[in-house]
Amino acid sequence: MTDPADAALVAVMAAVGWVAGLLFTPGPGWSFVGLVLGLAAGRLMARAGVRRAVGPSIAIGGIIGGWIGREIVRALCLPGSCPRVEVAGATVAGIGSLLGIGLVVALAVRSFEEYAEGRRPDPPLGPDQG
Repeated sequence: MTDPADAALVAVMAAVGWVAGLLFTPGPGWSFVGLVLGLAAGRLMARAGVRRAVGPSIAIGGIIGGWIGREIVRALCLPGSCPRVEVAGATVAGIGSLLGIGLVVALAVRSFEEYAEGRRPDPPLGPDQG
């Protein structure tokens, strides 16, 4: 990984993971877990050739979706009475938002590529073709 853009992707994903760890459970333990998971996700994205703007935006959307799911369950339960349901709510909402945002981003990127392909000039015709 000598490409500076790949290093930047890994750094951004590490920061996203660290913030996610702090968001779900404030404290050094979970922020470290989030940092490690973010580093691993960034490294996988860099190795797989994921576009640098796509990966972190989908990850952030999934994290925010999980946080919203957790907060909805927290609002419905008494404080500290249903931690397993909080985890389940966060997991279901996070996966759902991750898939939904990923689908929208994939379709948008494909649309942009098709648009850019349609705007390229046609190759010149040879003497025997036109």
